[in-house]
Amino acid sequence: MRAIQVRHDLTVHGSDVDAPRPGQGQVLVRVQAAGVCGTDLHIVDGMIKPDAYPMTLGHEAAGVVEEAGPGVTLAPGSRVAVFNKLFCGACEQCLLGRVNLCTVEPGQLGFNRDGGDAEYVLAPERNLALLPDVVDFATAAVLSCAGMTAVHATRMSGLESGQTAVVNGIGGVGILVVQVAERAGARVVAVADSAGKADLATNHGAADAIVLGPDDDYATLSRAGGRGADVFFELVGTTDTMTAGIRSLAPRGRFVSTGYTDQSLSIHPIEFILSEASLVSTVAAGRTDLNDAIAMAARGDLVVPLAGRYPLDGIADALSALRSRSVLGRQVLLPN
Repeated sequence: MRAIQVRHDLTVHGSDVDAPRPGQGQVLVRVQAAGVCGTDLHIVDGMIKPDAYPMTLGHEAAGVVEEAGPGVTLAPGSRVAVFNKLFCGACEQCLLGRVNLCTVEPGQLGFNRDGGDAEYVLAPERNLALLPDVVDFATAAVLSCAGMTAVHATRMSGLESGQTAVVNGIGGVGILVVQVAERAGARVVAVADSAGKADLATNHGAADAIVLGPDDDYATLSRAGGRGADVFFELVGTTDTMTAGIRSLAPRGRFVSTGYTDQSLSIHPIEFILSEASLVSTVAAGRTDLNDAIAMAARGDLVVPLAGRYPLDGIADALSALRSRSVLGRQVLLPN
């Protein structure tokens, strides 16, 4: 099969490799769409390191069951999205429904194990979410990371109807956070780095949008939305944006940290203490979050703006567009 792999020297190549065969409880999925995520850049830049090189990229995938291993109940031909975090199902965190925090199984498809930027991907049956016919594969691929992350981050934030939510970073995840937060009844203020992204946000539910480029003073975010933000969703992760986000909070506001770079946050605790603010961190999402994202998409409540569709070997162009921050929405690879 054809697969897009990152090598030890951090170069990315299309390679011909043997297709995996499913074992006990495993399913071989013929990939119909694979999303291209900002985290892929972290892997290509060496910030996130696989267990071994070469590794097939891609942690957002959807497709059709091609072959089922022993003990699998899913029938060939079933339409599925792939939940990328492997989990044991038996540790304390898994039993509490927090499979994204599994303390036993460290594997994650497309992070440290072979992922879905290929013609086929191998996954445990319990990592597959059934897709209704009304959700297309390109949408489903993006939901299997960005969509479920948006649902999870909003759920973790404790956002309530009538509150103000600021979403900083209108990329592939941010544009979906805008929609989930708006559907939760919040007044959403988007912070974008271009007029095109600001328009994208207002067209998908944001009540207002602020355009701040990399050379602008992010301190202008202070008291964003008037009285301050009840929830500030941080999707960019630079020192300046994180600091400004914390300082934009209303009393008892929640700063939700999801996006990250190689930059750190340094702030005096008094900035949290005096207003009883909270810092909420989120990592990926749980299986329930993926199911909920799919259900929202099926109802038309969550729309994935697709900015580009590429053949599998067009990965370089997709990554280049992502690095230039010019993508309005999300891009996908179409292996088959």
